[in-house]
Amino acid sequence: MGRTFATIRALVARDLLDAVRNSTLFMSGAVGVALAVFIVRIVEHAPRFAAGELPAYACTAALCIPPAFTGCVMLLYVMAEERERGVCLTLAEAGVTPRAFAVSKWLAGTLAALFAQVVACLLLGFSPVQTLGLGAFALVVMQPLLLAGLACGLMATEQMSSSVLAAPLTLVAVAPILSFMSVSVRAVTWLLPLGPAVELVRTAQGLAPIVPVPVLFAVLLFWLIASGALAVWALRRYARQLAAERDRLA
Repeated sequence: MGRTFATIRALVARDLLDAVRNSTLFMSGAVGVALAVFIVRIVEHAPRFAAGELPAYACTAALCIPPAFTGCVMLLYVMAEERERGVCLTLAEAGVTPRAFAVSKWLAGTLAALFAQVVACLLLGFSPVQTLGLGAFALVVMQPLLLAGLACGLMATEQMSSSVLAAPLTLVAVAPILSFMSVSVRAVTWLLPLGPAVELVRTAQGLAPIVPVPVLFAVLLFWLIASGALAVWALRRYARQLAAERDRLA
């Protein structure tokens, strides 16, 4: 058990260091933070927002965009690249189990997304208490998106397929932001993985949620279970494929 934890810790440290050194990952994270700040700044003086809506909109931007542009991109892009280059097979030969590999990617993606969210919050002028609160909230509610990203990363075998999978994940992540622009859009987006979280943000700002809060928690729980089940299935599929590759090369 101690060796497994040490392996996971080493892999997470390597992935986070690569996120800084890899220009694609670094720029993707920077773009996510910049976009979150930009879409708030351009509408902060708009008269269309009711009392309490602008703070909720700012929280939503910081909550939804960084995980898509940082966490999911790290999970998808890095995993697909490593699969294509044979790194996954090399790690398996070195004794890294598929489970340890997947857990390390999930942890690295979560930490990177949280860091990007904190930066976005600070640039938006959030207080340290608000930033800490949103980070703690995001740690839970962004997991459906990150677990789906992990599942897609485990299924991707080369970088082109990761690009195809990244598009719907990004769309699902940022769509709840549009709920502030249209009631009809909001009627759909609250059902998406990050939709309940956005409605809970509205509630925290004194705005009425679209459905009762217990329903929001039920939908959030559904997405947590569904994304977790998808990640487990993808991990088992990945383990079988990796074992087949090792047998073929033996």
